[in-house]
Amino acid sequence: MSRNKYKEKAMSAVSKLRANIKGKFYEMADIPSVSVRQLSEFIQQHPDTQITKKELLGNTYTFYRLNANDDFLYMETINERILQLDGFSHGKRFVSYRSYRDSHNLNTPMRIT
Repeated sequence: MSRNKYKEKAMSAVSKLRANIKGKFYEMADIPSVSVRQLSEFIQQHPDTQITKKELLGNTYTFYRLNANDDFLYMETINERILQLDGFSHGKRFVSYRSYRDSHNLNTPMRIT
């Protein structure tokens, strides 16, 4: 196995460990939190979500928009893969996920304020 593969595996393991510790801390401290994956499921299942599908270069992209109270959620997917997810509450961004830079953070809990 190449040196880069070992490095990638180690980084992945550290990231998972960090996410687990963070999740346990939030749970013990009773801090409300949610992961990108959980937020994605919420957006997809919410009855007020506006869904648009587009066929681009032979791929089907799905765009989700949800306005609820003072919150706005936007997500883009290709098949089941989350490409982008943004969330704003009272005009302030609380999540900005991009698959090309954050794929290891899908299950990491984020504090909800």
